[in-house]
Amino acid sequence: MKKICLLIIGLILVTACSKSEDRFPKIEPNGAPLDGVTPDENTDDNSDVTPVNTVSTVSEITSQFETLMAQYGLQGAQIAITRNSKLVYLESFGKADTEEGDLVKENSLFRIASISKPITVMAISNLIADNKLSSEDFVFGPNGILGETYGTPPYESNEQAITVGQLIEHRAGFTDDPSDIMFEDVTLTQSDLIGKVLDERSLAYTPGNTYEYSNFGYALLGRIIEKASDKTYENYVKQDVLGPMGITNMNIALNSASEAFDKEVRYYSNWTSPYELNINRMDSHDGWVSSAKSLALFAIFSDGNNTVPDLLTSDASLSYLANGSWRHEGALPGTVSVMNVGYPTSYVVLLNRGEANFAAMIRIIKEFMDQKIKDTTEWPTENLFDTQ
Repeated sequence: MKKICLLIIGLILVTACSKSEDRFPKIEPNGAPLDGVTPDENTDDNSDVTPVNTVSTVSEITSQFETLMAQYGLQGAQIAITRNSKLVYLESFGKADTEEGDLVKENSLFRIASISKPITVMAISNLIADNKLSSEDFVFGPNGILGETYGTPPYESNEQAITVGQLIEHRAGFTDDPSDIMFEDVTLTQSDLIGKVLDERSLAYTPGNTYEYSNFGYALLGRIIEKASDKTYENYVKQDVLGPMGITNMNIALNSASEAFDKEVRYYSNWTSPYELNINRMDSHDGWVSSAKSLALFAIFSDGNNTVPDLLTSDASLSYLANGSWRHEGALPGTVSVMNVGYPTSYVVLLNRGEANFAAMIRIIKEFMDQKIKDTTEWPTENLFDTQ
């Protein structure tokens, strides 16, 4: 098993916010980069992005994205665009499985990596709205939601000071030193992994003081959801978050290719094998499998517009979800995902290839999509949410 060190995947970009979420980590690639893409250490450098012509119709988005895929050697992709609470564009590209020759289709499923995190934030927000939880609740210790279930109590005083809200904002004090624990010790259960961190890693910062992106913190949020709801994380999200939105085809990923869901794509990477990850253990931070259409539906239920009422009001939504305009990206070996939510337009892009230089690919996709949205002047009026 190749170890994935210092992998901090996904990125929260909140409109009208200049916090440190808008930076990418510097990562040494462990495999060959995407064709035509070099590891990116400066996300403001646009020199490797090939300009494309202005578009006026969505059909031109299709043709130009096909050109982009060929340029960067991408296997398969989905794009969904909503406008005025309608799904106006849904397109599939390339191969779901290059060995079998299967094409990506509208109902193909992709691992979505860190776009799983907004789903977890929505679930926590929902529990707080139902008075089953508070963002000020402590997490560990005799007065904590998770009590002394994990590791070997008593816990350090800093650990007992962590709150739910600090986990959401990546300010609980955890770091990825010496590595992101969620990508290590893949044979450990979720419970044993949490105990290992509490027993062997002291907090690097006082809770609440310092932003440090933490997959582990979001793994804890999944356990908090389970404790507060008395359901598994997956079942609570499906029944109480996705279900009311009409989303029925999202699941927590399984680890091996042989366990793939019906219609799930195959994943490709020269970085490390996508099937060597314990992605099922990553449920609440990187674990969901979805189509772009389902994520587009999630977008219109969280875009701050009442044409389709949001699942929660802005007062009940936490963190960036309260803005009605937010962006999140994700990456794993074999996966790149980009989601931009706002009104009148939101979009989702999913790929089944992801390499160590994922930051460059995410930036290229964002710039492509942002420009296409800006340039398109003729939008379809049919609502593809109404079609099967």
